[in-house]
Amino acid sequence: MALAKTCMKWLSLAARLRSGRTRLHGGLRLPRNKPGLPVSGAIRSLALPPQLILPLLDYRRDVLTPRVQPGQQVEAGQRLAPGLIATARGRVVAIEARPVIHPSGKSALCIVLEPDADQAHETACHEPLSSLTAERLDDCGVQGLGGAAFATADKLRSARQGDAPLQTLLINAVECEPQIACDEALLMCEAAAIINAIESLMQATQCRRCVLAVENDKTAAIDAIRHALQEHPLDLELVLLEPVYPAGAERSLIRRITGLSLPAGERPARHGILSVNVATALAAHRAQLGYPLSSRVVTVSGEGLPEPVNVRVRFGTPVAEVLRQCGYSAASGNHRIRANGPLSGFDLPSLQAPVTASTNCLGIHPVESLPAVLPCIRCGACEEVCPEQLLPQQLYWYAQADDLPGSRRFGLDSCITCGCCDLVCPSSIPLTQSFRHARDAQREQARQERMAELSLQRYQAREQRLQDRAAAREEKRRLAKAQLNTSRDPIADALARARNRRKPHASPRNAASQPSASAPRPETPATDAPEQDNPPEDRSS
Repeated sequence: MALAKTCMKWLSLAARLRSGRTRLHGGLRLPRNKPGLPVSGAIRSLALPPQLILPLLDYRRDVLTPRVQPGQQVEAGQRLAPGLIATARGRVVAIEARPVIHPSGKSALCIVLEPDADQAHETACHEPLSSLTAERLDDCGVQGLGGAAFATADKLRSARQGDAPLQTLLINAVECEPQIACDEALLMCEAAAIINAIESLMQATQCRRCVLAVENDKTAAIDAIRHALQEHPLDLELVLLEPVYPAGAERSLIRRITGLSLPAGERPARHGILSVNVATALAAHRAQLGYPLSSRVVTVSGEGLPEPVNVRVRFGTPVAEVLRQCGYSAASGNHRIRANGPLSGFDLPSLQAPVTASTNCLGIHPVESLPAVLPCIRCGACEEVCPEQLLPQQLYWYAQADDLPGSRRFGLDSCITCGCCDLVCPSSIPLTQSFRHARDAQREQARQERMAELSLQRYQAREQRLQDRAAAREEKRRLAKAQLNTSRDPIADALARARNRRKPHASPRNAASQPSASAPRPETPATDAPEQDNPPEDRSS
């Protein structure tokens, strides 16, 4: 009887998962606000800026080593650093620190590229492949376009080398934050190409199940996908989810689709799951066709614009240039520019920061005075909306005290910085900002520990070299002493060694300068003096 109840429970859970009715813990039910969706069915591409700024940072924000020099001419798709490619043909004018899109507003080392004017927006740099490979993803610089910019090649390798065979390929098209509509615009305009891309990933991964997760309020995008599936039938599950923010987070989405709760830091590939953003899947398929990843779709909305738009932006384009080409004028009012959404994003201190793979939205908002921060009243509202089931109020205390062990104990690594706790806090406490600061401090501490470990390894290697040299000298002395003890005439041996040291060694140059005994002597040159006969014999005697 108990076994039957358990089976019925799992069957009920599977039915709910397939119908998309599994609810997210916490989260926020927000009104739909998807600006700039393309009515014409096409996404406009922005023109090349005067300069492209490419940060020398990977998704972990570790500094990359450049492979080019200032003044060098590069081609589109050429490798500039490990994992970084040139997004256009042009000349490297500088490698210097520039502002980047980051909550702290700090600068980072960047390659500044001056692109040539006469070039197409996208050009194939490689021959097409019959099947997708991780090496091709590396060559084309394909990164995750869902927000984390994780290297897609590493995801594919981990899925193939995981502890369990790949069971589920999850295509994430859940985009529930207000004012972000880039993935929805992509679904509406390129549904047929997305279906081809999903089929390519299914063949490359040999998955047993493929799921495309979309919110149920994206009616135009859903219709486009269903029409594309009618034209190109595919064994694909289209799962429609309730639009609850932040349902698009990877761990939350995996929990809703498969019922599996992943701890922080554990990759889904260990459990046979490969989760890929829908824009990343399309970029991977284009890499298979030979096109490097050089741009992405960005939602630009807010005040000061003639109308909100979704445009394709080349990586490295400064934010100020994107806003200018979209019609924004700084004279229209006093605004603040926010990157990556009103909830999960942050204000930009500099508009010269470049667009990267993780930039999905640029919002223009009026400058508002921040409300006064009041003491925490322990109401528990932040705990109720946290999708990771954390205790944000406890985490805040440890983060404020710079207590990293305590912050980790209360789930700092599990926080996805969605901003739900900020929105419901009655005391207007900037919880997410504190968590970001704590994570940056933790990342810096980990970097310092890695540097200290490398320094220790170098010191130990140097000490070992010095010990080896001392041991070699001692061994040489021992052998010399042993030879001295066994010699019949040590004094004569010492004199012989001294004579050998003083004896000049004939170098090849000296040997060549000395004349050979068998060589003929040079003739005496003739002079202008007249020849004289033998002197006459003196006969006076």
